[in-house]
Amino acid sequence: MKQHWHVKPLAPPNESPDRPDGFVGVALWALIVVGPMLYFGHELSAVETWLLGAYCSAKSLLLPIRDWL
Repeated sequence: MKQHWHVKPLAPPNESPDRPDGFVGVALWALIVVGPMLYFGHELSAVETWLLGAYCSAKSLLLPIRDWL
């Protein structure tokens, strides 16, 4: 839709119910972060163990290079 030069919508005032107060952002963040933790909670320990094993193996592979430098 074409905007005319003389029609400029104004932002809602500070106390307006149309202005988001940050609750939506916090609720969305909680849904994105906490939701998968609840859904995959029983598998998180396996993922943590796998990540820790990958870190330890990478560390052991890079240790001789670090000592050589």
